Amino acid sequence: MVYATPMRKGECRLFARFPFKFSSKLPATVIGLTPRWFSHIGNNAVLEDDQIFLHLQERELEQANRPYAQACYLPTQADRYVLAFRNWVSDFEADPFPGQRLEREWTKQALLDRYQSHTQHCHSCRTALARIKTLRWALLGVSAVGWSLLPIAIGSFTATTAMLLSLLPLSTAAAWAGLGRLERRFYEGRAVPPRNLPEKKAKAGRAQQ
Repeated sequence: MVYATPMRKGECRLFARFPFKFSSKLPATVIGLTPRWFSHIGNNAVLEDDQIFLHLQERELEQANRPYAQACYLPTQADRYVLAFRNWVSDFEADPFPGQRLEREWTKQALLDRYQSHTQHCHSCRTALARIKTLRWALLGVSAVGWSLLPIAIGSFTATTAMLLSLLPLSTAAAWAGLGRLERRFYEGRAVPPRNLPEKKAKAGRAQQ
């Protein structure tokens, strides 16, 4: 559950709660063992799914200067609650920030920023990021040492042993690159929501056929 508390025109502070209740103890154990920073990365991804769309739509609605029901197409039953709330705001002049206007449109980079908005303020994520950076430097060193010793290994050991030793710098380089992708997730979110990726759309299309 997410509670949005308006702070100023166009900005809210979010309070999120994730209550779980399972008949089995296994899911609760798995959730309890999941690092908090990993959960935060997933939560940020969910919040960012519609962030760019909502930010731009809010400004289009302000420029339209029309009642919400006229400016938006609301065809489904699920939209009734949104429409009722908007009508209540209009009928009772319940705008929490009357007379204020939205700030200028943000860039996509600013909307998808995670470091300034979350990571630097979160002890769990900030600590995880520092450890990932340290680990990447260590892997880089191990990979460099492995590559430098590879010629010696080829000349001193059997072909099988030399081949196994050659996997060390390759595996550390792969781990370094993988941690680099993880590190970026502490700094920025995805511009395209996962559900809109081409492979997701292709799977959805096949499922409907």
